[in-house]
Amino acid sequence: MIATKNTPYYLIAIGLFIFLKFCFKLADNDSLAFLLFPTDKFVGLLTSSKSVYFSDKGYYHERLNILIEKSCSGFNFMLLCFSMLTFLVLKYANKPLHKALIIPAVLVLAYILTIFVNASRIVASIIIQNQVVNFLPQRSHSSLHESIGVTTNLLFLIFIYFLMKRILNNHHRNEKPS
Repeated sequence: MIATKNTPYYLIAIGLFIFLKFCFKLADNDSLAFLLFPTDKFVGLLTSSKSVYFSDKGYYHERLNILIEKSCSGFNFMLLCFSMLTFLVLKYANKPLHKALIIPAVLVLAYILTIFVNASRIVASIIIQNQVVNFLPQRSHSSLHESIGVTTNLLFLIFIYFLMKRILNNHHRNEKPS
């Protein structure tokens, strides 16, 4: 019965996911500044590196020899995190107003988490690649970079899911019946 009550909200979340995924295909670095800029600043803070922005390339950190651009924006992570959290949180909401507010609230939460996770992923990639650069052939570097990204994002998604589920279970258990 709960699934049918939540179906309109699930459909809105799925529609938003598809719409945003389509927008991402058309996006460039300037369009993704809302993710790239804070991620770049956070990476710069964690690595003590300064970047230069090129609209056609992205944020270039000369000292680190890295480029933070569209594919590094974390947009896909944000969409996955948004979808996962929306479907999870809707199960715990009872009132229509709460359900209606979940989608924008979770979108904001997914955005904030994306910046943190994305910067962490980039810094982890820098550290790991610097440690193994002499042991791997040059052609393996991009595979290593992608593997680090996939692993980091997956681990964070799992962690976020279980943390949110625990928070929601504790809140639901402590909630007073109306």
